[in-house]
This record gives sequence, C-alpha cells and structure tokens, in this order.
Amino acid sequence: MKKFILKILFFVCLLLFAFFLCISFADGTTDASYLKFTNPKQDSFILGTSRAAQGLQPKVFDSILNTSLYNFAFTIEQSPYGPTYLHSIQKKLAPNTKNGIFILSVDPWSIASKTKNPNDSIHFRELTLCLGNTQNINQNPNYEYLLKNLQGQFYTIFTNKVFYKVLGKDKPKAFLHEDGWLELFVPMDSVELNKRVTHHIENYKNNILPQFQFSNLRLNYLKETIQFLKKHGKVYLVRVPVHPKMMELDQKLIPDFNAKMNSLVPLADAYLDLTPINANCTFIDGNHLYKTSGGKISKSIAEWIKLQNTH
Repeated sequence: MKKFILKILFFVCLLLFAFFLCISFADGTTDASYLKFTNPKQDSFILGTSRAAQGLQPKVFDSILNTSLYNFAFTIEQSPYGPTYLHSIQKKLAPNTKNGIFILSVDPWSIASKTKNPNDSIHFRELTLCLGNTQNINQNPNYEYLLKNLQGQFYTIFTNKVFYKVLGKDKPKAFLHEDGWLELFVPMDSVELNKRVTHHIENYKNNILPQFQFSNLRLNYLKETIQFLKKHGKVYLVRVPVHPKMMELDQKLIPDFNAKMNSLVPLADAYLDLTPINANCTFIDGNHLYKTSGGKISKSIAEWIKLQNTH
C-alpha cells in the first residue's frame, strides 16, 4: 500500500513538473489572447474585435502620438461591447490614468448578439470565454487563464514555441506581440488569398450572419464604455476598412450603423469611418487587414488623432 501511495505521489509530482515546465514556455505563440492576461494595467488602449486585434498596430501609433498604446482587442466572440468587456477594461486600466488615448474600433458585429433575444445579457456569448471566465487579467504567469482556456492541452504551449524550430518552420501561424498586436503569417499569393477570402465571406454569409442581430443593450454598453474612458482621457471611435464583399454583409447586419456611431460622437471626441477606402486595402481573409495595410491604416488613424489634438 505504501509503495502504491508513493507511486501516486511520484506521478502527481511528475505531472506538476510537466505542467510548470510547459507554463514556463508560455508566450506570444501560446494562443491569440494569453499575453493580454499577463501584462500589467495600462493607461491607453486599442479596443474592439479581431479587426482591431489584427489590424491596428501599437508601435505605429506610439511613433506618431508619442504614447504607449496597448491592443486590448480580441474577437467578435470574446469582445463585443457589453458588461464582460467593460468590466475587463475597467480591470485593465491603470486607476490613476488622466491623459489616456482610447481608440475604440467599432463594427456592426461588435454591437450585435446571436441570442434569440439580442438583449439577453444572461446568455451573451462572451460569458464563458476568456474575458468572462478569468478574474485576474494582470498576472504573469496567469495560471487561471491557462487552466480555464487551454482545455487541458498544456503541451501545445511547448509545441507551439519549440516545434516550429525543430521542424524547420521559422514562424507560427500567429504571434501575439507584447503590445497586444496579433500578427498572422499566412500565404498571400493570389490563389491562396482568393480561396481564403471566398471561403471566409461565404461562411459569414451562410453561417454567421443569420445568427446575429443588432443589440440595443450592447450599444448602450458601448456608450457606458465611452463614458467610463472619457474620465481618463480622450476617446476616438474608428471603423477600420473591410473587404467590399464583407462590407455588404456589415450593411445587411446593421444598415444604419454609421448613423448610430455618429449619435455617439457627443459622448466621445470624434468618429472616423475608413470604410470608403476599403478597395485600397489588402486583407488576409476579407475581414482582417493584412499587416502592410494595417500599418498604413494605423498611421492614418494616428495622424488623424494628432490633427484632432491640434484644433
């Protein structure tokens, strides 16, 4: 019996050793969100869905605005505007911030729900995901996040970081930078790009759009988010470009989206709609800006913000 207990203890210790060893490798290759739960509180944000997470690059903003922006944007599943996102923003913001810069990327999906009742906050999609299930979002390493969001597949922390080099691969498919920008590495040749865009648009059209509808409650939470951040600095609403075909789906979801955003301008500092230049940008899949276009768009937004502050 004693030997059996010792074997069990040895096995448990071995598992714990393996777990903590894997944790030590956790970084920007772990997944698309982990590092955002390990960095300390911030005083300036880029917020929104994956269009902002992948498209808006803090380093570009920092070089023009002489600030330190943190990209705290996630996906349409994880970070639509609502109580969960607002509470996370409140926890991530340094409490004594007075002169922050807050760029809120807005799109129809960020104020839409896929519940039967679009204002049914009890069943909002983000409640069971990382922002909803992780209480401490400023801890490094963040054991809570890893335990709740990797679904027990801790070995992927090790394989994502190490096996790329072992297998001769230079880069992972995605890399989350320390400043919160999610960089994707995908083939951009015309054949692969057209295939990816076509698939992505069709998936949104046939499978995603039918599930979503405008939520007045989410719009109200966007208002609350603006009002909260205004106490700590300046708030800018930005609509980043999307592929023209994706724009058609955006319009179907919320036809009067721009009117709704313009109604929020008195609460914020300004609203910039960049969708008129959709056709001038390159996209990874029709929904997300490719990094070269993302850099240019980030530069345009930063210069626009700088101009606002000279008036």
